[in-house]
Amino acid sequence: MAALFLDEPSSASAREVLLRSRELGDDLHAPDLLLIECANALLKRVGRGELDRESAMTAINALSTLEDLERHPMDERLVPPALSLAIAHSLTAYDAAYAALAVQLGGTVISGDKRFVARAAQAGLPVTAVAAG
Repeated sequence: MAALFLDEPSSASAREVLLRSRELGDDLHAPDLLLIECANALLKRVGRGELDRESAMTAINALSTLEDLERHPMDERLVPPALSLAIAHSLTAYDAAYAALAVQLGGTVISGDKRFVARAAQAGLPVTAVAAG
């Protein structure tokens, strides 16, 4: 989701996927973890001088109030299944949280993280890659 607000190789594809999802009436879901992950990506860009503070704050505020996105708490319904997937498939616990949520909701994770997509796909988890550039 950070790619929506940053100029990255996958930004255009991420925007297209979000627009297509909205047009199709798909529901968008993510673990609450999404907000702090995006905040960290923005922080890194500010630290490298690639983004100013005001732009970073505007982006995180926009993401925090995105009406089409239902965020799910990192609680007993999500964390144990995420840990199980992480252990079983050599995923990070963070990535596994997205995969566990997709499995629970019968959805698909859309990600620009090539390593995660490869490992999740190999494990038979519902994942689709966002193409770069």
